[in-house]
Amino acid sequence: MKISRNNLILVILVVLTTTLLSWNRFNHSSISAVNRAFDNHYQLSGSEYAEWQAENDNDAFLAEDDGYRFSTDTKYKTPPSAEDVLVQKIPGDNNHVLMMAYYSKERYSGESVTLDQFGSKVDFRDDGRGYDKKAGDGLYTAKIVADVNEFRKLAQGMDEGFQKSGNKKIIRFEHRAMTYNSDELESFNFSKLDNNQPVSIASLSPLDISPIEDSVRKKCIYITDLKVVEDPTRTWNPCTQTGNVDGPWTFKTLVKQLASKSPDSIATDAQVSNFMKTLLGNFNKLKVINSDSVYPRKLVNSKILDPWLAKSLAGGSPPGQLDMKYAPFKLTSLVNRFDLRERFSGIPAGEGRYTFNLINSTCTDKEDFTVVIEYAVNLPDNCDSLRLWAQQWYNLKNYGVGSTTYNQLLNAITDKYSLCGSNPANTNQSSLQTFRTNDRTLSPLPIVCEFREFILNTTNHLPFERAITHIAADRYNVKVDNAAVRRMASYVNTNSANINIDNYIVPDFWLDSPFRAGKVQILGPTTGSNLPNVYYWDATTTKGGPAYIQNYSTRQVWSLNACSGCHAGETQTNFTHVDPVFFGTEATLSGFLTGKPGQGGSYDWDLNPNNDSIMVKDPALRPQPNVRIRGFNDILRRAIDLKNYATTPCGTVLAMRDELMFQHLHMVH
Repeated sequence: MKISRNNLILVILVVLTTTLLSWNRFNHSSISAVNRAFDNHYQLSGSEYAEWQAENDNDAFLAEDDGYRFSTDTKYKTPPSAEDVLVQKIPGDNNHVLMMAYYSKERYSGESVTLDQFGSKVDFRDDGRGYDKKAGDGLYTAKIVADVNEFRKLAQGMDEGFQKSGNKKIIRFEHRAMTYNSDELESFNFSKLDNNQPVSIASLSPLDISPIEDSVRKKCIYITDLKVVEDPTRTWNPCTQTGNVDGPWTFKTLVKQLASKSPDSIATDAQVSNFMKTLLGNFNKLKVINSDSVYPRKLVNSKILDPWLAKSLAGGSPPGQLDMKYAPFKLTSLVNRFDLRERFSGIPAGEGRYTFNLINSTCTDKEDFTVVIEYAVNLPDNCDSLRLWAQQWYNLKNYGVGSTTYNQLLNAITDKYSLCGSNPANTNQSSLQTFRTNDRTLSPLPIVCEFREFILNTTNHLPFERAITHIAADRYNVKVDNAAVRRMASYVNTNSANINIDNYIVPDFWLDSPFRAGKVQILGPTTGSNLPNVYYWDATTTKGGPAYIQNYSTRQVWSLNACSGCHAGETQTNFTHVDPVFFGTEATLSGFLTGKPGQGGSYDWDLNPNNDSIMVKDPALRPQPNVRIRGFNDILRRAIDLKNYATTPCGTVLAMRDELMFQHLHMVH
């Protein structure tokens, strides 16, 4: 029996070796709920502070109404990806095989793993009963329907095709980094199969990365083509006042659908204005979210609200009402996040997203303020439903991007999640997952990049600013030995095994103190070759101390999953993965997404811009002396995943193999 061992090699660089497990618990005294040292360049006048005190009671009430609060249980309930999947023939039975999913005890030790295929549950068990040979050996076994002879022919064709191709690298991904498995260079073991022995099918695949052509990446995953994002029948240019202001992909339409309480009660212009003024008004207030101070960025008035209100008034709107035809936002991308599908988180079909960036008040340039509207796709949680959804996206590759047919088909897809009524069980019957802002244009001096997150309030149906998903507060990342950093290190070390397999949620509280961030800032350089000055997450460098993250793989996953790590040093990204642009210019994407260095001085460590991967040195310079280098091309990862799901029939051996080995992601980027 072969158990896969993941190693990373791209060109001559070795990355991502075997994950080590670290367990260490610390007990520390409480820290101050608010650490103002992070924001000492913000100064509030006495009247501003009094205003905050007056409003704080209301903010606290709203926080109690936040229906999306995370549990303090840090262990996520989803079974992680299997480390290997094997099949075994049953003597005398050509209509079934035994399938075994292997998990080490550190990775998973539950009683069973259940798959849903065509509405039927398939239970893989490790209890020593029935076809499972030994309880607790990590081999979860199920008897599944399969034509043994047809499967053997399929395996033989795949194996022969791979051997003839001369391809010596099968690309895989581990924690978003490009990997390959040395065992996968071997031929499929037909001798074991024929002798009724378990044989690994983890690497059995027809996939050569060359068929994942640019058309899949550009038409089915990240869509930035101007013929789509500036389609005059579906988008709107507030500077030239041209296009269709009520088009399905306009900022006006998307916000109007979010502000509507039901499909039978679509928001009025005044209600849409109130929705946006409420959302942007958060930037004018000092807020305390999960005991994290979120300071005002009052340039929101001069940069956004005041010019927008002035144009609206001049255009005939009532005083104080925003007219959405002057909304200063440009659509830059439509994004398929089928790779975020998650059976137990409420988004079994993943997400669909829109990104917009701010246009300046004179309509002459872009601003560094990005809006990301993220929707959970509301579909039944079973293979056939998800496969049909994947096929809709994948079939877009067959049409010219921006053509009439392409845009119509894409429009039909986006309507499934962006319209009010797409999820009747949610607030405003909306599929909204999160409304995010990535902002540096509103920052006081010195310029600080900041992330905020909004949801719909279940009481007043308006935007509500909440704690940031999946990241601790900035005060925990100062890289000195203090109480806060010790607390962060204790969380990471205690949960090392779960972090290593993306099986965790950052809790609101840790060791009885507020932990999750109210806002997130990048407090240092984002890119460049001068390591370790780029921004990333870590504790201290004193090995063995209480403020030290013991496992280098754990540190990297923790930092990469944090938005301020992923948008900076961990991926050599200069704050935005979709770079802001003005009308008439297609948005550029980060090297993390495309495999080619993006804007802002990102550094490709192998100095090869043409190998379809940006190589990033571990910003914490771990492990010493052989510092890890990782390769990224996340759009390729998503394209491979989409193609596999769309083209593999449900209920088959390979479909179940793919679901068992699917790597669930709990990062949002």
